[in-house]
Order: sequence, then C-alpha cells, then structure tokens
Amino acid sequence: MNSPNPIPNDTSIPLWITQSAHHQADVFARQQPSPQKAEQVYRNTLAVCVVNSYLKLLGIQTDVTASDSWNAVIRLASDVADLVVVGHGQLECRAVSPGAETCSVPLESQCDRLGYVVVRLDNDQEATLLGFVDQVDSETLHLKELSPISELPHHLAQQQPMVHLRQWLEGIYHLDWQAPETLLRPKQLALRHPQAKFQRAKLIELNLNSEHRDVILLFSVMPEHDVLSIRVQLHPAILAEPKPNGTRLIHSTLDCLVPNIKLSLKTEGNRLFKEVISRPFPRDNCIQIPVFQGHLGERFTILISTDDLTISEHFQL
Repeated sequence: MNSPNPIPNDTSIPLWITQSAHHQADVFARQQPSPQKAEQVYRNTLAVCVVNSYLKLLGIQTDVTASDSWNAVIRLASDVADLVVVGHGQLECRAVSPGAETCSVPLESQCDRLGYVVVRLDNDQEATLLGFVDQVDSETLHLKELSPISELPHHLAQQQPMVHLRQWLEGIYHLDWQAPETLLRPKQLALRHPQAKFQRAKLIELNLNSEHRDVILLFSVMPEHDVLSIRVQLHPAILAEPKPNGTRLIHSTLDCLVPNIKLSLKTEGNRLFKEVISRPFPRDNCIQIPVFQGHLGERFTILISTDDLTISEHFQL
C-alpha cells in the first residue's frame, strides 16, 4: 500500500530530473570518503539542480557555482544543499523520499538562508517541489507546515538585496559594482586603500540640490587568514556628462561632499557600530568608516543618509 502523501497536490509542482543533474550529482558523490556521505551529496545535488531549474524557468537569476553546495571543501565538511539567488542570498534545497512526512534540516543550514524548499525525489526521472518555509527552528521540518511553492517567487522578491563579498574574492561582481577607475577621478583614487586586493565602487543616486547630486560608495576588501577586513569610503560623484560631440568631466572649484551626509555601519541585529558625518567646514572630499573585520557568513548594513533620504546597502561576508 502506498504511503499517504501529506502534501495537497495543488500546492506542489512536478519537474523532470535532467541527465545533466544526475551527472553532476555523480561527479560530486564520487569525491566523498564513504557510501553514506556519497548518497547524501548525491541527493543534495539533485535537489539543488531541480530548484535551480524551476527558478530559471521563472526568470529568477541564480548562481549555482557560487553556492556552498558547489564548494568541494564545504560539501565534504557539511550537509549543505544551498542555491545562491543573485542579489538576495542562499536558498536551502532539502531532499525527501516518497511518503516522507518530515524533512531533516541540519544545524549548519539553519541560519543565513532566504528559505527552505523541500524537493521530493520521486524516481530517477521525476521530482516534486512540495513547498517551502521561510525559516526553521529545529532539525525536523514537518511537511504539513510548508507554504505552497507557487508563493516562493513573491517571497524571494520581498527579500532585501544582498551583496556577497565572498564572491568578490572569486572575481564575481554585480553590474552595479564597477571598477573604481570607471567612477572616480585620479585624485579620488589616491585616497583609496593602497593594499586592498579587491575594490569596487557604486554610484548612489541622492538627487541632492547641489552640483554634486550623487555620491560614490567605495568598498575595499582585504582577506586576512579566516577573516575579511573592510574599509568603506564615500566620495562625491564627479562623473562624465554626455554631450552631443562626446563627453566631458564636470569640474568643480570644490570637489567635496555636501555637508551633513551620514555614512553608517550597522551590524546584525540593527546595532549601530560606527557613524561618520560630512562636515560643513572645512568640507570633506570624502568620509570613511575605518577598517573593520568580520568572519565569513556575517552580515552588516551600510546606510547613507541625508535629511530627506536613507539608502541601505546590505552585505554578507
């Protein structure tokens, strides 16, 4: 007798398991030291591939190669089945067998996740997305608690965009974050950290009532053993202005920030760690948060504030 399916059919979505997914799972499984670990990795990889295929069908950008589940060292040491959703974070993809009423969620996957998708591996060719939850508080997830998988895109859209600085170490950058030389003038570049191996700049639109309407956020990232050292600077935007016959730089007699712009650093839990404010006199040509350190996985927020506007940028190390 077949076991009852604890998930109503109208909340789940069936999908094919592709040959390429089986091939990738087999490659990863062969790298493991025991049959038990190989089976775990095989199933985790299939679950990630199925969820990845679903999100791609919906036009949601993912980066499976940046996921911990695609990292050989992390895969060996942990029971991990995450998928990076670009600009947002990691989505955990947990596999279950037909007839299961619960899903195991290991401790190492119970934080820093956008949510948890449960994938039933029905046979070698078919899988079913049973649903998802946005968070877990134990190692056992009851499948009757799942939200319909059709609600997952809306859930992901509500998540705050997240910049994963670890990807910078692999040369992976979001298009918003450009090489400093493309946004900063030479004398501004002279103020950046001379020893930073990874630097990126982003134009922040404040639309101030000033010659310098916008600002540029400059990040310097320096790997040091098991931590990352970060320095954050804020510069006035002195950008090329389009002209019919080409471009020219906007020159100012005083290339300085507008007074009273705040640059703030908040740690997890929304705790204010550091704040600097541009001065009215003498004017600042940049302000910066001194070098701070964090471990991989930690999150923080940089805020840029004026009297009328606050812009937040969220980061994970």
